[in-house]
Amino acid sequence: MTIQHSNREHTRFLIGAGFFAVFSLMILATWLSMTTLQAVNVGMSQLIQDTEQKTSRAYQMRNVIRLRSGAVRSLVQTDDTVERQRIFDKLIEYTNVYQTTRDELTKLTANAREQTILKEINEADDRVSNAYDRANSEIYSLKQDLAAQKSVLNEVQLHELVLLNHLNELVQLEKVLAEEALVVNQKTYQQTQRLMIYLVSAAFALSMIISVTVTARVARANKRIAHLANHDDLTGLHNRRSFEQHLQYTIDIAERSDNAHGLLYLDLDRFKIVNDTCGHHAGDQLLIQLTSMMQERLRRGDLFARVGGDEFAIIAQGATFQDIQSLAEELRVIVSEYTFRYEEQSFKVSLSIGVTPIDGQVQSMERVLADVDSACYVAKQSGRNRVHITQDDDAEVVMYRSNLAGIQAIRKALADDRLSLFYQPIFHIEERSVKMAHCEILLRIRSENGELYSPARFIPIAEKYNIMTEIDQWVFTHVIEWLAEHQHEHVIPRLLVNLSGLSFADDDFSKFIVERLSQGDVDPSHIAFEISEGAAVRNFEKVSTFIERIRALGCELALDDFGSGFSNFAHLKSLSFDYLKIDGSLVRNIATNDIDRDMVAAINQIGHTVGARTIAEFVEDDAALNCLRDMQVDFAQGYGLRMPTPLSQLADELDPREEGESGHIDLNDPSTRITDLRKAS
Repeated sequence: MTIQHSNREHTRFLIGAGFFAVFSLMILATWLSMTTLQAVNVGMSQLIQDTEQKTSRAYQMRNVIRLRSGAVRSLVQTDDTVERQRIFDKLIEYTNVYQTTRDELTKLTANAREQTILKEINEADDRVSNAYDRANSEIYSLKQDLAAQKSVLNEVQLHELVLLNHLNELVQLEKVLAEEALVVNQKTYQQTQRLMIYLVSAAFALSMIISVTVTARVARANKRIAHLANHDDLTGLHNRRSFEQHLQYTIDIAERSDNAHGLLYLDLDRFKIVNDTCGHHAGDQLLIQLTSMMQERLRRGDLFARVGGDEFAIIAQGATFQDIQSLAEELRVIVSEYTFRYEEQSFKVSLSIGVTPIDGQVQSMERVLADVDSACYVAKQSGRNRVHITQDDDAEVVMYRSNLAGIQAIRKALADDRLSLFYQPIFHIEERSVKMAHCEILLRIRSENGELYSPARFIPIAEKYNIMTEIDQWVFTHVIEWLAEHQHEHVIPRLLVNLSGLSFADDDFSKFIVERLSQGDVDPSHIAFEISEGAAVRNFEKVSTFIERIRALGCELALDDFGSGFSNFAHLKSLSFDYLKIDGSLVRNIATNDIDRDMVAAINQIGHTVGARTIAEFVEDDAALNCLRDMQVDFAQGYGLRMPTPLSQLADELDPREEGESGHIDLNDPSTRITDLRKAS
């Protein structure tokens, strides 16, 4: 054991030291090559630039000398005073250019040989300048003596020739210096190349020494990585990636053979309770224990995978329908009978299992997963701790898929802004007339082909799948926008806005309502919120809190569908509401049904007793309206009085606000009372 440990340590040391040495050699080779080559490149670039600048200035000086010589000849050959002056000006210009270029060349020269030639150039240049000075002074005096003029010009040309030769020497020297520097750089490059070869060879040789050990270790590491890529790190089961690969393989086999296969989808019930109570470590321990127990019951060829946090799947290849059904039931019993203990706490969990067969009729992996997921959902919705097996024309699965399609349609309508608001007037019942007092805001969804859907088509699904709060937020936002646009120009009736019980119980939604109404751009007293009797009782404490907050702003509350369930009156006595809406199923037949008429009369009496005003729904004819008037019901609404109308048309039938009325009461004024807000509406 000690020898093995020593060998392992020795191997590790060799690997570490070897890789460090190889790495160091490669770094050294790279650094040497980069620094040397960079220095060579910089030196060559600078040399080329300097050589080009020096030679270009030498050439420029030669050109100026030639131009100047030509100008002197032209000066001798002309008698025109104007032309002579122009040539003199040119000579001055050439002289200036020459001197400037010479000064620049002097600054660029650093080599000793360059300095020697430059000195000779300067001396020759002085002789040329002196010759020019004599030529300029003697040309006029020797105007008629052509031979004398020629002699003067020859002297100038002789000195210029000497100067040109020195410039040519400088140009040749620059070429020689460039070639010498190129040879030096070439030698430096070759030396660097040889050094890199030595270092790389040493690194290669060293890497070969440790290659056997490294290869073995890499092979083991790759095997571990391959395992992790296809397995869950916590439970050791196959992961979703591996599961989908095997599922597709099983489907392909089913298409080519008559063998039966099955897919089980397991959702762990009440797992969140363990996580929330004892933490994620306890949840991990529970998953490890459960999967270990279930794995013992599987056949050798079954694939067990963890496909989610508390979701698992089993592919049973070559299993009959009875085998799959028995396996699912056995797993359900194992888990339901198990008690998980953690730090003196005990927990019971269970499995909701969906099962679907895999045969040659399967269309795709997506369809199989959809079937088994639907079956699992049905099992969970049916009470949990049960098995649901998909069958042809499975009514529960069909309903689940229909609901999913409905949810998608609602979300798409929200995204496309295809929700529409309508209003239905609520009339005040007087002895001899019917007068509009309030309006209930109603919601419709417009389909993609323009058809309007009533709330009965989508509200149940929206409430079941917890998207009703999003719809309520859309409705409230658009009602506020309408109010902000029209409250200053028209006398606004109170608008009764329906809210779901889920929204009343949602703290974030309540906060949104209060914050929006507190912004001051609309008068909250124009709004009354409706909540159903059942929702009010189910969420009694949160509804009470919400009512207190909105009442403080000036809003009112209507209790909807009263009489549909006759909830606990003790709760209703404690719940402060302003309007009691009598359920339409009781109102519709009050003219012909004595029981309905007596129940409506009793509800109306209860409403008045608790200080609320009563509203009768579903009033469809004059007979019902007369009965309600006799009972002294306060308000009525229904198709018999007015059909729902788009909210955009409400302003057309409202009275204009009289001049001087602001249409808004300052909520920040301490003297303002809720009764004032109600009167203002």
